[in-house]
Amino acid sequence: MRNLHIPGRSNILSTNGMAATSQPLSSLEAISILKKGGNAVDAAIAASIVQSVIEPGSTGVGGDCFALISLNNRKTISVNGSGITPNKLSLEYLKEKGIKKIHTMSPHAVTVPGAVHAWYSIHKKFGKLDFEQLFITAEKYARNGYPVHEVTAKSWDKNIDKIISNKYTKKIFSKNNKAYQFGEIHKNIQLADTLKSIAKNNIKDFYNGYITKDLVNTLNQLGGLHTIDDFQKQETIFSNTISSDYNGKVIHQCPPNGPGITVLIMMEILKKFNFSKIDPMSFERFHIQAEITKLAYEKREKEIGDPKFNKMFIDDIISNESTKKLFSKIFMDKCYKPKDHSITAHPETVYLTVVDKDLNAVSLINSICFPFGSGITSKNTGILLQNRGVNFRLQKNHPNNIEGNKRPLHTIIPGLVTNKNNQAILSYGVMGGQYQPVGQCHVLQNFFDFNMNIQESIDFPRAFSLEGKYRLEQSISKEIKRSLSNIGHKVIYCDETHGGAQAIFIDRSKGVMIGGSDPRKDGCAIGY
Repeated sequence: MRNLHIPGRSNILSTNGMAATSQPLSSLEAISILKKGGNAVDAAIAASIVQSVIEPGSTGVGGDCFALISLNNRKTISVNGSGITPNKLSLEYLKEKGIKKIHTMSPHAVTVPGAVHAWYSIHKKFGKLDFEQLFITAEKYARNGYPVHEVTAKSWDKNIDKIISNKYTKKIFSKNNKAYQFGEIHKNIQLADTLKSIAKNNIKDFYNGYITKDLVNTLNQLGGLHTIDDFQKQETIFSNTISSDYNGKVIHQCPPNGPGITVLIMMEILKKFNFSKIDPMSFERFHIQAEITKLAYEKREKEIGDPKFNKMFIDDIISNESTKKLFSKIFMDKCYKPKDHSITAHPETVYLTVVDKDLNAVSLINSICFPFGSGITSKNTGILLQNRGVNFRLQKNHPNNIEGNKRPLHTIIPGLVTNKNNQAILSYGVMGGQYQPVGQCHVLQNFFDFNMNIQESIDFPRAFSLEGKYRLEQSISKEIKRSLSNIGHKVIYCDETHGGAQAIFIDRSKGVMIGGSDPRKDGCAIGY
């Protein structure tokens, strides 16, 4: 039991269904869909569509989607809804144009949005309700308006310069050239019409119709190489998960081009430590976390890209032999110095999870990459486009080098843990750009190694080693900061918090769902 004298949140319990998202209206929509007879798949999609309207700086129909789906007592399925580059885009083309780096607001950063295709494909395979029904509430919020929540408003204000730099984005997402503020009502009537079209005609208009034409024309006018044919090539990839055992539990991740392999590398290294003798709030714990972060990220950046373009041997990468070599580079009295610090910093994302009465679990993440994506909104659709292409390397022969029809190495990761019987026991995720693998490991460790409950596991202070600096949340003590500095970490307190987690634990012995939601975001867990 938590200490009621200390501010915090209680765990949420239910028996019939539960949702945890970063927006209360999204959580409510998921529960509403469950009560109408929908399953976890229906509810997760509907919640994601709502968030595409009410959290436009983080997600949208112009973004990508990944999911892990566990239908009770069946093998967990990975869903890759990430988009491809235009066929004509290449390293050679960019060099000819004198482009040495893809800017976050460049049309060349815009990959084909994969989220809508993924929602439709997932629903077609696993949904119960009519697809059209999943759009009703989101369309209403887009057409009639919704109140802007606190964390959302903060991001809005911080990115107003990007918003007003594009005339169509400025028109929809600014108010007299200023950001929408906390408590103000925002509408996107063009997006409402777009959602209505998708609901009625499925993916037809989005990938081969008037929506496609508007998106392509908008991008072409800015110098993009996109064609209608590029949109027609988009597909959603269903596959087995990649996984590893952690103390009798099976941790599932989406295969590359998803970055979930990073989590598996890190957890395999963590298995080699004895955490029974380490305090969760200690110099030792945060030092180990920083070291495995640097080692795992360095390995990922060297070896991982779109598997259609690169041969990768996943089992070898996460094997005991491979991770043992990484483990041998960790010392408690000094820091590992990686050679490559050039990973992309923090984009924006939304993560949500839903579990229904049959204990089907969906772990889903949707994103437009950086805050307010590329800043490019198409002329007539209200769609704000992602800038996922910034994750590519402009480096010949690199596994994540930019090429036509290629998916970039992603940052968004849904997480799911099953028991040995393929039954979901924990559906979870930690949004927050490059922090996500660290956040997942942090939450998993808190729960499985340090015996915290779900909400405690989410609340616990965080730190992230990125670009040569160890960034601590301000709740971590000066003593720990000093100890980390003494062995070579370049430690700073950061103004922003790291990530935002949502999680549902399925306690099969008691027959209850236990949910938690990150106070670092606007959302909540709701059960019934």
